Amino acid sequence: MAEKILVCVSIDQATATIWRGRRFGACTRFANSEEGIGAFSAFLRSTRRSPVHIVVDTVDEDYRFESLPHASGGERTQMVERKLRQVYRTTSFFSYGLQDRDTGKRKDDRYLFAALTNTELLTPWLKAIESLNIPVSGIFLMPMVTESLIERLRLKEQNLLIISKNAAGLRQTFFKDLKFRISRLTPNRGAQKAADEFYADEVGNTRMYLDALTVTHVDDILNVVILDQDGSLASLPKAIRRDRPNMQCRYLSPADIQERFKIRTNDLDTTPDALHLLLLGERMPRLNLAPAAVRRTYQTFSARRWVYVATGATLVVGVAWAGINTNQLMQLDQRTGEMQRETQDYLRKYQVASAQFPAAPASTENLRRTVELAQRIGASLRTPETMYSVIGLALQETPEVQLTRIEWHYGDDAPQLKTLTLRNENATPDVYAKSQIGILQAEIRPFDGDYPAAMKTINVLMSRIAKHTSVAEVAALKLPLDVRSDAGLAGTTTGAIRPENASFQIAVIFKSGA
Repeated sequence: MAEKILVCVSIDQATATIWRGRRFGACTRFANSEEGIGAFSAFLRSTRRSPVHIVVDTVDEDYRFESLPHASGGERTQMVERKLRQVYRTTSFFSYGLQDRDTGKRKDDRYLFAALTNTELLTPWLKAIESLNIPVSGIFLMPMVTESLIERLRLKEQNLLIISKNAAGLRQTFFKDLKFRISRLTPNRGAQKAADEFYADEVGNTRMYLDALTVTHVDDILNVVILDQDGSLASLPKAIRRDRPNMQCRYLSPADIQERFKIRTNDLDTTPDALHLLLLGERMPRLNLAPAAVRRTYQTFSARRWVYVATGATLVVGVAWAGINTNQLMQLDQRTGEMQRETQDYLRKYQVASAQFPAAPASTENLRRTVELAQRIGASLRTPETMYSVIGLALQETPEVQLTRIEWHYGDDAPQLKTLTLRNENATPDVYAKSQIGILQAEIRPFDGDYPAAMKTINVLMSRIAKHTSVAEVAALKLPLDVRSDAGLAGTTTGAIRPENASFQIAVIFKSGA
C-alpha cells in the first residue's frame, strides 16, 4: 500500500503520523499555536510529500437528512450540489451521501448532508500543507471514520451507540440499522469520578434525544460500545447501566483495543486519536469534505502516479514479452540443432542401408518419368460416378419413371452417337468425342394410354437432369409416341385398343472434364 500522511485535527491540537504498508509510525502531537504550526511544517518537510488524509474532530459539524426526487447521473449531481449550496453558504467544506430510498409512492432518495461549519479550524494546517505543495486527498469528519468500526468489530445491533474518548472529548456516534444518524462531542472533564457521572448523564441525554426524535422507542434496547483507549472509562459502563435497564454496554479496554487492532502501547499512550488514525489509514471514509481547490494538487499527483504505474506496467510487459521471445528463440535454435543432427543421422543410416541394395533395373530419371506417367494415367481415368449421381437424383424426384437399362460411354464408342449427330444440324462429326455419355432406358409405370401425360413426365425428367452443372445436353433417342413430321401412321379399326408400354430412351451428354 502506498505511503500517506494521516492527520487528526481538533480545536487545540493536531496529531500526525506516516502510514506505510498496513501500519503507521510514531504519532506526533502539535499544539494549535505558532510553535506547533512551525513544528508541523518541519514534520512535513521530513516526509516524502505523500498525500495527506485529514480527519477533523470538533463540535463545529453539521449533519442533515434531506429527501429529494429520485434522479441519476448528472441530473442528480446538479440537483444535490444546488441544494448543498443553499444549505451551506458560509463554508466550502461539505459533502453528501445517499442513505436509502423512501418506500412511499414517490420513492424519493434520502441523502445525508455533512459539513464543517468552522473553516478557520483547518486554515493554519492547510496553509502549512499547501506551502510545501503536498497533495491533500481528503478531509473527513470523525463520525465517518468511526463508521468503519461496525465492520471491524462485526456489530449487528439495530440501535448502536459507539463511544470513544479522543483528544477533543467524548464522542458519541449513533447508528440506526447500521446507518449513521447523529453524533455528539462532549469536552473532556477533569476529575475522573465526576467525569464518569457526567459522561453517563450525557449518554442518558443522547438516549432521551433519540426517543424524542422517535428514532428509538423508550422500550428499545440501546447497545453501547465503549472504546477506552487510555483506561479512563473503566467505570463508565456501570454508571450508564445505573437506573437505565434499557441500555446494554460492551466495554473494550486498552488491552482489548491493542489485541483487536494491533496498535502499539506507546501509540495509545501518545495520543487518544491513535485508533481513529489507524481506521483512517486502513480505509478511505465516505463523504469527503475537501473542495476542488484543496484537492487540485492531489489530482495532479494522482494523475502523475497513474502515468508512472502505466509506464511501469508497460515496461514490465515489454520485458516479459522480450523474455518470452528470447526463450522461444532459444527453443527454436535448440530444436533446429536437434533436427540437423537427426538429419545427419538418417543420412548416415540411409547410406549404410543403400550400400546393401541390389542394382536398380533402370536409371533414376526413368523411374521418375514412370511415376509421372502413372500419375497422368490415373488423372485421366473416368468413372460413371457422376452419371449415376445425376440420373439417380432426377429419378428420385420422378418416381413414376422406372429404369430398365442404363449405359455409360466415354468418347465416341456409343452406337447412338451417329443418331445424335444426324439429329443435331449444327453438330460436327467429333462433337461428342472425348465426352461422357449416359444412355438411359426407362418406361412410365403405370401407363393408361395417356401419351401427353407420359410425354410431359419425360420432359420433366429431362429438364431435371439438364439442370445439373456437369450436364452439357440431354437428348431424346426414343419416345413412346413419335412426334416427328416425317413419321408414318399405322393402326386398325377393329378390336379393342390396349395401352402400350410407354418406354423411352434418352442420352445425357456431360461436359468435358466432368
